[in-house]
Amino acid sequence: MSKNGNDRETLSMWATDILLEADAIAPCPDHGYLRLHHSHHAVDYALSIAEHRRFSGKNKKQRTKAVERVLDGLADTCPACD
Repeated sequence: MSKNGNDRETLSMWATDILLEADAIAPCPDHGYLRLHHSHHAVDYALSIAEHRRFSGKNKKQRTKAVERVLDGLADTCPACD
């Protein structure tokens, strides 16, 4: 994998940690898949954290975009529960 790919994966993991911290997402208790909580307050809080918490070499816009990308890849249901 290219250096750029590794950077994106690491930034995605950082964004996921922020979303978990803000309680905007949570793992399915039965299967572990991450799911949305659909809490606008939690998402706003996560974006605020991303704006203020530094990540090596990334500006505020890049950090908030990373959080939004993770959110876009999730649903409110667990694929294994369906």
